[in-house]
Amino acid sequence: MLVSALGGFVDEIANLFLQAKHWQIFLLLVAAPTVAQVAAPERINDFGTGGFILFAVIAVSLLCLLAWFGSMGLFFRSIVAPELRMGTQFFRFSLVYPLVFVPIFFFPGIPEAVIGPLQLACTVCLFYLMYFVSRSLVLAETGKPVSFYEYAGAFFLLWFFPIGVWFVQPKVNRLYAERSGTGPLTVTIA
Repeated sequence: MLVSALGGFVDEIANLFLQAKHWQIFLLLVAAPTVAQVAAPERINDFGTGGFILFAVIAVSLLCLLAWFGSMGLFFRSIVAPELRMGTQFFRFSLVYPLVFVPIFFFPGIPEAVIGPLQLACTVCLFYLMYFVSRSLVLAETGKPVSFYEYAGAFFLLWFFPIGVWFVQPKVNRLYAERSGTGPLTVTIA
């Protein structure tokens, strides 16, 4: 029952991100954290009122970024021919690991020798998410195997997402609108 309820919630979130306009994604991922950073005069490590608010906004923004990547990646994978689909094991791990790492990063007293490798692993996960989504996007658009040169543009647009969202999200909207006639997206959690 809980898995079913969670699956329905995930489906609704995915549908929201897939239907959102580029300016809505931009406001959510860029404008809100920027305003919070300007408005909170304290440093994030101080954990006063301003630091806590800033940390909360950054955490929510990270969650939204990962939800956007997850929504796109799983949607594109669902519309790609089965023989071209990429596996999702590391993709799913890459969606969860940054959420686990960020609180650890801000926890005081953890030595840099521990934080360094954990941060490197987080960076690898974020780059893998961009790789998975960009490659899956081009696979969904073309319907044939693609080389790095064919999805490099989408990869770099996702890397520089404050600019790239203006180019990537309209493609997401178009692909989603084409598919939406067959019913709502269902994301498999397990």
